[in-house]
Amino acid sequence: MDPNLLLCLPQGDALFNPLNTMFIQMACILVFSQLFFLLLKPCGQAGPVAQILAGIVLSPALLSRIDQVKNFFLQNDAADYYSFFSFALRTSFMFLIGLEFDLQFMRRNLKKVTVITISSFVSCALLSLAFFYLLTPLLRIKEDLFTFYLVLFITLSNTASPVVLRSISDWKLSTSEIGRLTISCALLNELTNVVVYTIIIAVISSSASSSASSSDSSSRSLIGDLFLFIFMTGALILLNRFLAPWLPKRNPKEKYLSKAETLVFFVFLLIIAITIESYDVNSSVSVFIIGIMFPRQGKTHRTLINRLSYPIHEFVLPVYFGYIGFRFSIIALTKRYYIGLVIIVILTLVGKFIGVISACMYLKIPKKYWLFLPTILSVKGHVGLLLLDANYAEKKWWTTTIHDMMIASLVITTLLSGVLASFLLKAREKDFAHQKTSLESHDTSEELRTLSCVYGARCTRGEIAIISSLSGSHGASKPFTPLLMHLVPLPKKRKSELLYHEHDEDVHVDDDFGTNESLMVNDSIDSFAKDSKILIQQVKLVTQMVNMHEEICNATEDLRVNIVFLPFHKHQRIDGKTTNDGEHFRQLNRKVLRHAPCSVGIYVDRNITGFQQPHGFGSVQNVAVLFFGGPDDREALALCKWFASNTLIHLTIIQFVLEDSHPESPVRNATTPDSSEILIEVQGRNQTEHEADRSLLEEFHNRFVSTGQVGFIEKRVSNGTHTLTILREIEEMYSLFVVGKSRGDCPMTVRMKDWEECPELGTVGDFLASSLDVNASVLVVQRQRNSHDDFIDD
Repeated sequence: MDPNLLLCLPQGDALFNPLNTMFIQMACILVFSQLFFLLLKPCGQAGPVAQILAGIVLSPALLSRIDQVKNFFLQNDAADYYSFFSFALRTSFMFLIGLEFDLQFMRRNLKKVTVITISSFVSCALLSLAFFYLLTPLLRIKEDLFTFYLVLFITLSNTASPVVLRSISDWKLSTSEIGRLTISCALLNELTNVVVYTIIIAVISSSASSSASSSDSSSRSLIGDLFLFIFMTGALILLNRFLAPWLPKRNPKEKYLSKAETLVFFVFLLIIAITIESYDVNSSVSVFIIGIMFPRQGKTHRTLINRLSYPIHEFVLPVYFGYIGFRFSIIALTKRYYIGLVIIVILTLVGKFIGVISACMYLKIPKKYWLFLPTILSVKGHVGLLLLDANYAEKKWWTTTIHDMMIASLVITTLLSGVLASFLLKAREKDFAHQKTSLESHDTSEELRTLSCVYGARCTRGEIAIISSLSGSHGASKPFTPLLMHLVPLPKKRKSELLYHEHDEDVHVDDDFGTNESLMVNDSIDSFAKDSKILIQQVKLVTQMVNMHEEICNATEDLRVNIVFLPFHKHQRIDGKTTNDGEHFRQLNRKVLRHAPCSVGIYVDRNITGFQQPHGFGSVQNVAVLFFGGPDDREALALCKWFASNTLIHLTIIQFVLEDSHPESPVRNATTPDSSEILIEVQGRNQTEHEADRSLLEEFHNRFVSTGQVGFIEKRVSNGTHTLTILREIEEMYSLFVVGKSRGDCPMTVRMKDWEECPELGTVGDFLASSLDVNASVLVVQRQRNSHDDFIDD
């Protein structure tokens, strides 16, 4: 590589380095893309569409047709600078994609992803072959037909994973099943295309060799280079596994690694990537694999995500998408090339639709996703651009006109796919929205997504204990995604004019914004991940206390969680007594209970005498789920399906049954037809609830109790006083009680509300949490509330 490119020196007689105009060009792309995004966002369009349109506005098709603009933007030798800069950007975002990639989802859905990718490749290959004999005479290609076929095939089949990733993120589908499946398919498709691209370049190089001996030498050199690249990639992966845990130990009191330490990883990455690129081989696969294999837990991974996410998502990718549009040029095309352009665009869309829909039919993917999946997978990106920018000096058919036609087909296909996908989402918004299902109807074979909220290190221990219990034993295969949200109340008046993220660089100046607490929370999570090999995704919420419940509820929607856990507003001191953390935390819990779009659990942690974290605990702990009946109790029992799979927990179901099992029907007291109808309706609803209770208990008994995994005890009580007596008898036998919040006017808890202290916990939960004699921890579960449900917390 020319050193002048690295030193940014002017070339020849140029007064200005083309790098200067490139930065101005990028600034223009960012400004135009923001304008287009503001205009198109109400229509549901994703960011890449606006950014590509911004590039087209600046391209030779529009503004760059003006001589002054063209001479400034398209200087001589500018391509060399652009190629190096695009290489650095491509390396950075492929590494970040690897860091953020959901590897567990890929493992669980490897069959689906592989089948969709292969089916898409086969359909595009067959279509390329079918229309190959139409395009060759149309474009007047008479020699080296095999290379043209490969170029046509990769143009039709490639998918731009950065475009897909950013679009899915803008549509808030990145945590949904279909969103993650789309991202996985796009990544596998693009990486496979990179391999095909490498083969094409090798074919071109070998065909350019004049003798057989030089061809054999080229083949041997390619094999040797391949082993060299594998060795270098593996060496950097091993080096990262050593550096990632070692560097944080140098400054254990710092929240993040220093900028110099962060730069070390990126320098090593660039060295590997530049070495691979110097052999005319694309480095995207190696960089992505290095990102995937990077240690996921700990301060190093958290630092890299924090330092790379914002500049790449807000600067690098928009410029990259704008550069795709900037390449658009159809001025030199004649009629037959326009026909070829239309044919290639249609073939790309048809090929993806045939291949992906066929795979969806085979995999039995719901029909509501059949149109969206192939549409968004039709977007094109840097693999196609790399292929089209390759050196085809030996190919006489590769003219500037064909090059412009192929580039135009990529841009038009990407725009059409993005626009069509957004309209599909807009038209079928309900099909892609978060399905608000309760845990009662959630099978353990499906992914369980939980969100645990913490204020600091004190309540982090208890929330991690719940996560540890739900994750099952070591080697459990049940899909489980725990998320932990650090809640940082923001004061109304800021003491500093610095932005919040700027405070993170200095631990000592950020005490008022939870930095020290963040450090302790991070240390707790890192320690748990190291011992249990369970990765907890971290989220930070910094907002004023008055709006915090809204942000939590919005996060449950965006993250698509099944249940959110909140810490109780009181905590146990070292002497065993409880201390109130503040009335504002209690009000927050009440508001979340009222407005949450999913189930909610309030965890009363008695960290000294109560439930302990199963991972690393020396003995099996006894957990009891108290079942009186009703939606909340069923939700609490359904949550315990995940507790039951943990061998470090012995779960017991304690069912409370009213001694008088045949109460008098209230219908007999009806005196008017209207009241009779109302009472019959109430009786019918109670009968439905009773049937639902019985059905869930029967399912739980057949699945867990009959096999000996879970114990079952039946307690017959007459009233609330009798229930209190039973609770006092068993309070020392268990370290954790799980109970539903509300059960309506239940005769078994009557009169227990007379001394209620915390109505948001329900009658039984309030007694267990408030009693000084109870040393066990308590988890109170409330099922998601519908709009027609009554809500009583006072």
